[in-house]
Amino acid sequence: MSVKEWLLIVSLLLCAASAWSSTEEPTKRLLVYGPGGPHHVIEECAELFEERHGIDVAVFKAMPVELGQKLRENGDIYFGGAEYMLESFDRRHPGVLDMTSAEKLHPRRMGVLVRKGNPLNIKGTEDLRQKEVGILDVKLENMRHFHGAPSGLSSNIRKFEYTGQQGAAAWLSTPEIDAWVTYKSWHFFLEAESDFIEIPGDAGLRFTPVALTRQTPNREAALQFISFLKSEEARRVFEEHGWY
Repeated sequence: MSVKEWLLIVSLLLCAASAWSSTEEPTKRLLVYGPGGPHHVIEECAELFEERHGIDVAVFKAMPVELGQKLRENGDIYFGGAEYMLESFDRRHPGVLDMTSAEKLHPRRMGVLVRKGNPLNIKGTEDLRQKEVGILDVKLENMRHFHGAPSGLSSNIRKFEYTGQQGAAAWLSTPEIDAWVTYKSWHFFLEAESDFIEIPGDAGLRFTPVALTRQTPNREAALQFISFLKSEEARRVFEEHGWY
C-alpha cells in the first residue's frame, strides 16, 4: 500500500468518526422551574439524582409572573408549592403543561407559627379569630381562610407579604407579628424564633405538584427525575426540611 493510499484511508476513517460523534445523543440537561418554597428541596434531590443517574438537572426559582415565559421557552418540568398553584398556572397558561403527567409529591403540614414560648397561648387557628393577634398574611401561601374575621377586635394587626421568603424576613424583623399560618417547613427555618401548632388531619396537608411541559425534548429523562422525586430517598430529603 502506498503512502498516498494509506493517508486516504486514515482520512476517511477520521471523517467517519467525526460524523458518528456528531450524531450522538447530546448530554441531557433538564430545566426545572417553580416557586421559592420547595426550590431548595428540589435542588437537593436534583443533586442526588445526578449522582445516581448522570443526568444534569438545573433547578430555578421564579416569580409567578415569570414562570409562564420560562417554561414555554425551555422548561422541562414545573413544580409548585401546593396543588392550587399548579391548577392556577394551567388556567393562566393553557397548553404549557402536560397535565396528564401531573404528580403529587410528599405532603407538607400547615399550622400556626407563633413566637417562641407561645406567649399568647395560641392553640389553633380559631384563636386568630378570638384573640388580639398580630397576623402575618403571605399572599402566595393562600392561607387567609384560616384567619377568619376577628370579631370586634379592631386592634388586630395585619402584615402583608407576597412570598414565603419575604414572610420569614418579616417574622424576624417585625416583633409585632404574633402568628403566621404557614407551612411547617418555615418553622424549620425559624426554629430558634418560633413554635409551631399543627393544623391536624387532612385539612392541614398540602402536596407539592410537578408536571412535564408539553414541549420538553427530554421526556423520558424528565419522567425518570419525577419518579426519583417520588422515591423513598427523595422523601427523606423532603422530611429533613419539614415536609411531613
